[in-house]
Amino acid sequence: MGDHPLFIEKKYIAKKLAKADLPIIIEGSTGTGKQMFANAIHNESGRAQKPFAAINCSTYSEDVLEYELFGNVQDNKQGLFEKADGGTVFLKEISGLSMKLQAQLLRVLQEKQVQRIGSSKPGLVDVRIIASSTVHLKALIDEGSLREDFYYYLNVLKLTLPSLNERSSDIPILSASFIKQRGQDVRMDKTVLDILTKYQWPGNVLELKNTMDYLLTVCDGRSIQLHDLPKEPFMSQESAKQKKEPKNQKDKPLTLMDKQEYLFILESIRSSNEEGEPASRRIISDSSKNSRHPLTPQQVRHRLDFLEKNDYVTKGRGRAGTKITLEGLDFLQSLTENLQTINKEAAQNGVLD
Repeated sequence: MGDHPLFIEKKYIAKKLAKADLPIIIEGSTGTGKQMFANAIHNESGRAQKPFAAINCSTYSEDVLEYELFGNVQDNKQGLFEKADGGTVFLKEISGLSMKLQAQLLRVLQEKQVQRIGSSKPGLVDVRIIASSTVHLKALIDEGSLREDFYYYLNVLKLTLPSLNERSSDIPILSASFIKQRGQDVRMDKTVLDILTKYQWPGNVLELKNTMDYLLTVCDGRSIQLHDLPKEPFMSQESAKQKKEPKNQKDKPLTLMDKQEYLFILESIRSSNEEGEPASRRIISDSSKNSRHPLTPQQVRHRLDFLEKNDYVTKGRGRAGTKITLEGLDFLQSLTENLQTINKEAAQNGVLD
């Protein structure tokens, strides 16, 4: 899923590769969707009505992987290639294959033959092999851990998937899709979406999905707000180094004091608006003098700038003053519930600030 030109190009290429009944190598970082592409290629191919079988070559020992791939005479066990006869076998992370298994797979590629463990007679299979790797396979040849002939028999067609960072404009589309998959009618705050779009995503789409699952779990059920974002990795120094933001960049997860101050300001604005009056910086600053966090007019101005930027308030000149928006009321409700939860847990643990 995605509308970025680079991603559209990859989907176009993948559809073309699907029609050619030849081996494919899919390269890409962890979480870029290599198995999804392999499955989609199978479904677009002439083998779509036959089995699609996948196995991660890096998660098994050599003996277990051989058993799973080729089967065993004594147990009368079919291997993966026999089970997928007529279809597609997806070998995930082929960098984990031993030299012995590479030689056996070379036989499958060259002669379309497989031989069960303990058997003296090979059998014919008709499978298409799609392999994937998170590392550049040419480097493994140089290291001596990958057979050159195996690589070239396998590397007939090649597809390299882009990282999520290379197609960051797809993040809103993917986020909305993950929300829909969970069956929740939840709105995402603009500031949260901005932060997600600017983050580097070393774990790519997989990391984004995990983050959305977390946010949908901890949010109030109506909207995902800035305070729902976890401090790690979005406030980590490593994350900050990944993308340099302008010096005036203020969008980051809120601290407890931020939440309390924004709550006070929004409640003050709402109270004034309900009385038919707009709010001003001076009025908010004066009323804060008796609160836990007194604010100067300058501090109020900075916080109002943030609230206006995120469509929580509208600021007018002179008598027009500041008014809270529907999004602001939503943010206010979410802040209220979040701080109530924090205070309740603090009281239970005997920790009060």
